[in-house]
This record gives sequence, structure tokens and C-alpha cells, in this order.
Amino acid sequence: MKLSKSRFQQPARIELLPLIDVIFLLLIFFIFVMLKMTVQSSIKVDLPQLVASTQQTKEMLTISINADNQVFINEQSSRLQDVLKQVQSLQQKNKLPILIRGDQQSDLGIALTILDKLRSAGFEQVTFATEKDK
Repeated sequence: MKLSKSRFQQPARIELLPLIDVIFLLLIFFIFVMLKMTVQSSIKVDLPQLVASTQQTKEMLTISINADNQVFINEQSSRLQDVLKQVQSLQQKNKLPILIRGDQQSDLGIALTILDKLRSAGFEQVTFATEKDK
């Protein structure tokens, strides 16, 4: 008994339905990742919570003050006396708004000193980071 080869050979096909499912799953994954991306910083700062907080999405120059009163500019350690010089050198390239992220346990005087130095040097777009109270 001789079997015909043409009956068993089918042309190769690419199934589009599983491919579309995979593409949609990747799209959903990237959408969720982009939604979760906020201002992330490797400096551990426990922000104060306020009811009337609003979320900022634009790029900013970040000054962080941790619980041990150490000052960081864009995650680079800095001394309180050198903050104004470093901010001025960074702001010569582009005029970014300045965000001060102060830990709840840090001294308020340090944040206010930095704010006073920045305002006296002519920087008007200075804000404080907070978390929205639930």
C-alpha cells in the first residue's frame, strides 16, 4: 500500500491570534510600568503627608535631606555650605524647577536654610515634596 505524500504535507502557517495575544500582553506590561514610574530616588526619605498634595511629572533638580540631616543634590552627597554653588552650576545648563525632598525626621531648619539661599540667589521655582494623605 502506497501512501500519497501530498496528503500529509501542509503548507507552513503562522498563527496570528497567539502572536496578537503576546503583543497585547507586552503592551499592557509596558503601560503599567510607565504608570508606576514616578520620581524615584535611591536616597531613603520619609516624606511628610499632606491632604492637598499634587503630583509633579516634569523633570526637576532634586535636593534630598535624609533623617540624618545629610544633603544630597541629584543623589550626590553635598555639604550644606556648597548647596548653592552646586545648584548654580547645574542650573547653568538648563533651568529646571527645584524640588526639596525632606525626611519627616530631618531638621526643618536645614530645609528652610536651603530654601532661603535658593530664593535669595534668584531661584523662584522651588517646591517641597510631600506624599498625599490617604
